[in-house]
Amino acid sequence: GVWASLVAGPDIADVDPSAAALRHARRRVGSAPLVELFDQLKGVVAGPDAVGAWWRGLRTVAWDGTAIHVADSAANAAYCGRVVGTNGTGGFPLIRLSALVECGTRALIDAVAGPWKQPEQEQARVLCRALRPGMLLMADRASKGFELTRTTAATGAHLLWRISSDRVPPVLWPLPDGTYLSMATAPNERARLARWARHRRGVPPQVEGVTIRVIEATVLVRARDGRMKTSELRLITTLLDHELYPAGELAVLYHQRWEVETSYFGLKVTLRGSGRVLRSHSVDGVRQELYGLLVIYQAARRIAADTAMDAGIDPDRISLTVTLRTARHTVVNATGAHADPGRPPTPQIRAAILHPRELGPKRRRARILPRRVKRTISNYAYSPTRKDLPMLDIKISIILNPTSPI
Repeated sequence: GVWASLVAGPDIADVDPSAAALRHARRRVGSAPLVELFDQLKGVVAGPDAVGAWWRGLRTVAWDGTAIHVADSAANAAYCGRVVGTNGTGGFPLIRLSALVECGTRALIDAVAGPWKQPEQEQARVLCRALRPGMLLMADRASKGFELTRTTAATGAHLLWRISSDRVPPVLWPLPDGTYLSMATAPNERARLARWARHRRGVPPQVEGVTIRVIEATVLVRARDGRMKTSELRLITTLLDHELYPAGELAVLYHQRWEVETSYFGLKVTLRGSGRVLRSHSVDGVRQELYGLLVIYQAARRIAADTAMDAGIDPDRISLTVTLRTARHTVVNATGAHADPGRPPTPQIRAAILHPRELGPKRRRARILPRRVKRTISNYAYSPTRKDLPMLDIKISIILNPTSPI
């Protein structure tokens, strides 16, 4: 089917290789050309005037990890491993994929793939190679540990990370806006700082660490039907100036971290297909498939971002589905769809993805959709989540919790 689409354009020789011939050709090509092609395409996309990509002069980026199901072969299982949970061992081996995403465009700045048994924090340390000064990196509670914090901060990028509720940095210096200064240190030195912060006797201990600012807030969600939800938010950031970087704005900005989840949805559902499993039975074949998906996803994001910047609109309004569909049509018709920086998309694809019917709204309505397992193991599994109904007409308030002065 792919071959038929590639040769459907005019003036292309009508050659019909067998499925086996195509399969053997794929194996001869291997994954290296796809990896190299992704290396050429990856990177930031938003220009200095791009809508929604910047906050107070900082480029907003985020990273996170996800799992990709691969074919259940002996080679894949030996390399990747399987997830083991309360309901037993997973049916398919898993590839762990971690990506650094540009929040404004959802483009992939960098990506790392490895076996499921490779820790997410190890992949995050590899992604530090793509961080630059002038970036503001957002991350969830999976990004933890002093070594990762120190390595990330050393790149010159600023941090805005959520930390778990059981991790309470010591209050070293309260600030007028209710936030406070602290330090990210190794566990033993953190205990020394905490003891000094409680008693405040003598000279503060000399410890090695990263100076951070801690923001504590309560997120209150009200629905029109009267339902309410609250959650506690504790953020750490290396933006220490409370006047230049207000805590309330940072707490609201942290919601942009979810753009990386939207990117994974586009990659795993819109592009690959919901419930699909990478079908290669060899590790190199899986790598070839995965990087093929990354290449097509990044090319589509570049097309969408270039078109949005040329039209002066937010890239979030351009549908990935429409971009992919139109790009496929241009390939079939042999008209071309450029994804190179500085080369605008063809008029056909530009007109298609900017059609008023296909553009998203300027302002999306606020909603909360509970996280649920879509492929349940049985009719009775995960029944508690069925009572957690979506909240579609909501108002979100973020209330800062000021730290008591010392």
